[in-house]
Amino acid sequence: PANLYVVTTNNKAKLCLLDFGLCAEIDERSRRAMTAAIVNLLSGDFHSLISRDAKELGFLPEEMDVTEIKPILTKILTKGLLEAGSNLHDRKRKLLDISQELNEVFFKYPFSVPPFFALVTRGLGLLEGIALSGDPDFDIFHASLPYARKRAVDLFGSNFLELRKLQQQQH
Repeated sequence: PANLYVVTTNNKAKLCLLDFGLCAEIDERSRRAMTAAIVNLLSGDFHSLISRDAKELGFLPEEMDVTEIKPILTKILTKGLLEAGSNLHDRKRKLLDISQELNEVFFKYPFSVPPFFALVTRGLGLLEGIALSGDPDFDIFHASLPYARKRAVDLFGSNFLELRKLQQQQH
């Protein structure tokens, strides 16, 4: 297709996807919060993800007490994303299995999706689909963790990952 290119940098070929239909401006605060959220999701630190990151990104109100919703969201994230693996059919089935919990979150709690996030997830879904067509065992979570960690260290400093490990051990 016209929006897929192979670019070469330092004798390394990389696939470049150009799709200006998936463009959004994301402010610095949201980029930082999204980076922390991705690292926390991929490392299984649901406490930080739900208590802090979901609020900073605008999924939940800043003043909300998350004690009641935390176990529900932890179950959804664990079963629907992390345990589902790379197979899209398995992931869809897992999400259907937890649809009652998803409905509870959307209808019982003041949960909202920031406008830019829909574009981000759509873009990730597109890239994951391309990768899965070349490698049926591709796992987007496993593949993105090294980049997410590097990005977090670049944004927050080298102490960020150690601090997150300590916070996770406390909860």
